[in-house]
Amino acid sequence: MLIGPPWVRPIKRGAAPLALTLVFDQALRIRPSMPHCRHWLRTMDLQPQPRHLLPPQPLQIRWPLALLDPRHRRGLDPDGEGLVNLAVTLDGATVTRIEPLPWTVTPHLPLTLPAAVEPHCHLDKAFTWSQAPNPSGTISGALEANLQEHKRRSAAAVADRMNRALQAAWRQGYRALRSHLDLGRAGSQATWEAVTHTWDAWSDRLQLQAIALAPLELWSTTAGVRLARQLARLGGGPGGALNHHNTQGSPWLEHLARMLRLAADHGCIVDLHMDETCDPRSRCLEGLLDLLEQDPLPVSVTVSHGCSLAHHTPEQLHRTAARLAALHIPLVSLPTTNLWLQDRSSSRRTPRLRGLAPIHELQDGGVTVAIGGDNVADPWFPGGNFNPVELWRFAIPITHLHPWEQRGLTPFTSAPAQVLGLSWDGVLRNGCPADLILTEASSWQATLARPQRLRVLRNGAWLT
Repeated sequence: MLIGPPWVRPIKRGAAPLALTLVFDQALRIRPSMPHCRHWLRTMDLQPQPRHLLPPQPLQIRWPLALLDPRHRRGLDPDGEGLVNLAVTLDGATVTRIEPLPWTVTPHLPLTLPAAVEPHCHLDKAFTWSQAPNPSGTISGALEANLQEHKRRSAAAVADRMNRALQAAWRQGYRALRSHLDLGRAGSQATWEAVTHTWDAWSDRLQLQAIALAPLELWSTTAGVRLARQLARLGGGPGGALNHHNTQGSPWLEHLARMLRLAADHGCIVDLHMDETCDPRSRCLEGLLDLLEQDPLPVSVTVSHGCSLAHHTPEQLHRTAARLAALHIPLVSLPTTNLWLQDRSSSRRTPRLRGLAPIHELQDGGVTVAIGGDNVADPWFPGGNFNPVELWRFAIPITHLHPWEQRGLTPFTSAPAQVLGLSWDGVLRNGCPADLILTEASSWQATLARPQRLRVLRNGAWLT
């Protein structure tokens, strides 16, 4: 998503965000035992997944050398795409032995990848395109459709589509997701009610983090403090959207400073939609960096999008990358939504600008860059399906990230895990989780050439 619905725009100086306070006071005092909550929870189809047949022992796979622990690389000779053949022994949910296989054993082993991590999605609005379409494909059209959908939200509807999204993500190989959630206006009560119960229902299968996509001024209110505490319990924290257009004439730096302090005080993470525009005047990221350099805080900060960075001068970009790296702030690039929305013209002009963050230059500067899926079948992007391999197939040619190189593969694997602070970085080693995605293909070329039917191994047993 870009700058969020119209209510993300800052309130004029001196205006009291009373409506926001009332919305969150109501939403955060919901009792889990309320009858209507019990009703829609019973309809959510969250039965424990059955354990399928165990895989053969050892499991023979083709694996990227860049994702193999150096202690297991001795004597391995990767092919031209950086892949090696391995025999992997499992003990329950854990990898216990990794051995090389000669190429002569079988030339057609399945290309296998670690279970995926989604660093940026929007579960609450997923699959709303049919209810709130945006046929113009414009940002203004997305904002208006999003706002109309908010007015009709119910806890049952939000929970239903969240469950649908998580079922799809789980069965297609995701192990963790960070979701931005529209909070701060009509529909917030329904959203919060659905989130708290959905997170609990899925906690035994997926690691989930909740980020509130809310107006910055909310975090200066009592309701914002209360919400931050609730989000911290869900492994998340405050967020917002900042760019040149929605910060004009507002004290956004003051609100941002209060939000960062609030997150530090309550142990929250922060994730901001930052400079999601091709307008080179959008430099809100520099304001964030100024605040963190002036007042270093013990808070994990992530920035998402960063489209305008691609239109800064090389010197400006070099300085910004160095500052991001020094502050250990990762950036999440979101190719699907940004390519769909950015540089769109009402005159049907072919887009000239990709709308992507300058991934390679940021990597050169030492910045951790992750790739995320962002919107799925909602007013901001009509496509997507929570399939990580399909996301990679889309993003690899667009971003020129070569999966046979470590810096090309990391944004899809280890970097998202780092953004979410997960214990497993996706590198195969003895003792790591037996959570894998097996494709039909035996090479990167074949994977890119056609959609893949996936087999998902979770906790050492076949899920699909």
